[in-house]
Amino acid sequence: MKKILITLALVATFSFSSYAQNWLTVKGGGGIGTNLGYSRNVNAGVATNFGLGYKHQISKRMMLEGDLLLDSRVSDFYTGFTDIDEQPIYFSTAATYIQVPITLQYKIPFKKKELVPYRMGQPKSYWFIEGGPHLAYGLNVTSYNDSLVLDQWADQDSDTFTTKDLTPRNFDLGVTVGVGINFNLGDEGKRRLIIGTRANYGFINLYRDNRLGVATNFSAVGYIALDISLTSRKHIKHRW
Repeated sequence: MKKILITLALVATFSFSSYAQNWLTVKGGGGIGTNLGYSRNVNAGVATNFGLGYKHQISKRMMLEGDLLLDSRVSDFYTGFTDIDEQPIYFSTAATYIQVPITLQYKIPFKKKELVPYRMGQPKSYWFIEGGPHLAYGLNVTSYNDSLVLDQWADQDSDTFTTKDLTPRNFDLGVTVGVGINFNLGDEGKRRLIIGTRANYGFINLYRDNRLGVATNFSAVGYIALDISLTSRKHIKHRW
């Protein structure tokens, strides 16, 4: 958690020391969340994602964004059993993370003429694509421990699972990619509306011991965000 805060502080320090547009972002949304790689079926559930962000314009077409988000998701793991009606029985899991994605955005204006030479600002409206790494720290994470797998090792004292083995990891590292549209809301471009979608893919296995299985985080969310300009000038001159 300390590394995350230090990273955000460095980004903020760099941003305010540079002569460029910068923005405070408020965003929130939802979609689906699931776990990939598990040997049995996993049903996707609801995922929510909301929080604050900071944007720094580094060129006419490029923006750097760092977010601090509360990321929650649920999913259902198939237990391998059925009820008396022969319907599959699922175990519900839930997780809440503090997620810190750092993405680089590439802007594609609706009207290319809005990109004025030697002036770095924001066009009235534009598409953007983005991507970058994310870190996630779990405030509350649960996982499904398959009873058949546990029974398989029950009689082997040297290979039984410890309490720590059965506790899911609360740290994740992955990538975030997305696409969206950014609109000017007037007021000389000081406020902007963003409608976008992001996919978050985690690299780290939820289980500490691979014998328990493999389950990595994945979510796809849509969101609405509001950009609030922290720069008094509409355009910044540059020499690139």
